[in-house]
Amino acid sequence: MTNTKILSPTPFKLKLVMIALLGIGIFIGTIGVAYAQDVTAESVNDTVGNAITVFAAALVFFMQAGFAFLGAGLIRSKNTVNYMTKSFLDFCIASLGFWAFGFALMMGGGAASGIIGLEGFFLVDFDDSGLVSWFFQMVFAGTAATIIAGAVAERTKINAYFAYSFIVGAVVYPIYGHWAWSDDGWLTQIGPGLADYAGSAVVHMIGGFLALAGAIVVGPRKGFREGADLKGHNIPYVVIGTFILFFGWFGFNINSDTLGLNAVNTLLAGAAGATSAIYVVLLRTGKADIEMACNGALAGLVGITAGCAYVDPWGAVVIGLIAGVIMIFGVDFIKNVVKADDPVGAVTVHGICGAWGVLAVGIFAAGHNGVEGLIAGNAEQLIPQIVGLLVAAAWGLGAGFVLFKVIDLSMGLRASEEEEMSGLDEPEHGASAYPEMAG
Repeated sequence: MTNTKILSPTPFKLKLVMIALLGIGIFIGTIGVAYAQDVTAESVNDTVGNAITVFAAALVFFMQAGFAFLGAGLIRSKNTVNYMTKSFLDFCIASLGFWAFGFALMMGGGAASGIIGLEGFFLVDFDDSGLVSWFFQMVFAGTAATIIAGAVAERTKINAYFAYSFIVGAVVYPIYGHWAWSDDGWLTQIGPGLADYAGSAVVHMIGGFLALAGAIVVGPRKGFREGADLKGHNIPYVVIGTFILFFGWFGFNINSDTLGLNAVNTLLAGAAGATSAIYVVLLRTGKADIEMACNGALAGLVGITAGCAYVDPWGAVVIGLIAGVIMIFGVDFIKNVVKADDPVGAVTVHGICGAWGVLAVGIFAAGHNGVEGLIAGNAEQLIPQIVGLLVAAAWGLGAGFVLFKVIDLSMGLRASEEEEMSGLDEPEHGASAYPEMAG
């Protein structure tokens, strides 16, 4: 056995370490002396609040990846690059529209206050907290614009798509947002005021009914009316996209003092929606359809978005269960009665289930955060909820028809028949998502 000698640092190295540690201590201490007098409980609370808001907004931003995967999986492979391009660029373009005009119209004051805002265009003279607020509101505007992509997929020209993305972010979405979310919006003045915590109406109904208008104006895909097989091409994309959206929804719904309640209600409603949807499909077909389960989860999440801060957990479960069932029959209704071609079910998941979510607040709000519904003995809350959802449907559908019709008449909305038949990837992008399968 050999002796192992443990070497100790030389006196010179030890002195260097001690001097370095002393210097760090003096530096930290100096910072403390210089800035401690400026640190107050209020400033700490503001900083923490802003940090939570930015983090929540980042989660909502990440939902764009979920929309991209979900929608791409639900369409045919020959349009994958096209759909991914639209999902990425609609968020970017809507951001610019919301920066230039949207935030001012939505949250600004001015002479037309209550109808539209007229202050804050181009984010002039905003402090940091104001910019945090813009960032948070912007990702919601981007979500509303993205919802439309799936309903008009596989037959819409890319330039037309970019144009509507800008206008939705700059004008259409912000105006209803002002009515519902600004301090003096007229929908907040009806009775106890419209209660739409995170946007079942503001985001999802507006996006969903804009999507319906777009699907009707652009027309169905070739073969839709003949009953051709137009199924999506990638189930793993659908599941991955749903997981990402479910994850991001916690940013959508938990930016309040009741973080635990909001998070639990969000989780339970999404889980309940997926469960009720898959069991309804099992009863109807004998097959456990994962596509419908995924859309059921999203339906439950949309349904709870308005009331996540107001209802008890048991109420969230009921809301989610009903939303999953509504989604199944709503998809059939849009396809077979309305005759609109919506490849991803966006109109039903966001539009119809969003309406259910707004109504559900008037029924299930249990008094949390000051909102009481029918079960808490306040039937009056139903009035602004019903008015709010009717106005959202009318505004989204009406403004959508005007917007898409103007785009169609001016620059053309629909791709050519040849491009649609070959897929939009090569004609519009010169690329294929699966080049090894081409030719």
